[in-house]
Amino acid sequence: MKRVVTLFLVGVLFSGCSNTDVHQEKVTEFEEEIAEVYSQLEEKEMEIETLSQQSAEEESGEFIMIPKDQVPRLWEDADAQLWDYLIDDSLAIENGWEKGVTNWREWNGEYDQALGTPNQTWEAPGLLMNAWMLDVATSNGLGMDIWEINTRIDFKNAVKAEGYIMSYGMRDDSVAGSDIKLTMLKENEFWYVEKGEVRYRCSRGVSEDDLCL
Repeated sequence: MKRVVTLFLVGVLFSGCSNTDVHQEKVTEFEEEIAEVYSQLEEKEMEIETLSQQSAEEESGEFIMIPKDQVPRLWEDADAQLWDYLIDDSLAIENGWEKGVTNWREWNGEYDQALGTPNQTWEAPGLLMNAWMLDVATSNGLGMDIWEINTRIDFKNAVKAEGYIMSYGMRDDSVAGSDIKLTMLKENEFWYVEKGEVRYRCSRGVSEDDLCL
């Protein structure tokens, strides 16, 4: 009887060992399958990354990239024309042209003298500049002969401000845009226009006479 029990226990032990071996083999197979799947995933990720880089390079060719150190700081350069940084002028350069900007000169147009008289009704330079633009019909060409008109105001101090009216995208081979600068002063809580100046953005460069070519 003792011998039978012993043989039975030995059989159980061998059976347990056999099951353990089978389980271990399955675990090993699963681990190998998992390793293979991870390997395939890594390959796919590398393919995706390569395709993404190629796509980014292709797309970047459709845009003009501005180096970070050349991007205008509008708080410091209120008269910066953003289109100058975005327009592709490579064709002009190939033809020997180089865009340029004329110097500021006195704006010789006429406007309501009330806009240049102290103690009127404009309590803010923005209101004054809008009234000036309406009076001289600055926006008349917008959407026809001018693509865009931008306005900015640069406060120099509590009683002086400079307003910029910047037009760009003119339908002209020579003049691409113009900038008008209004110097506005504050007196007795009201603002008035002290003077107006203008300069031009030239597609093909500036002549010796300070005109667009």
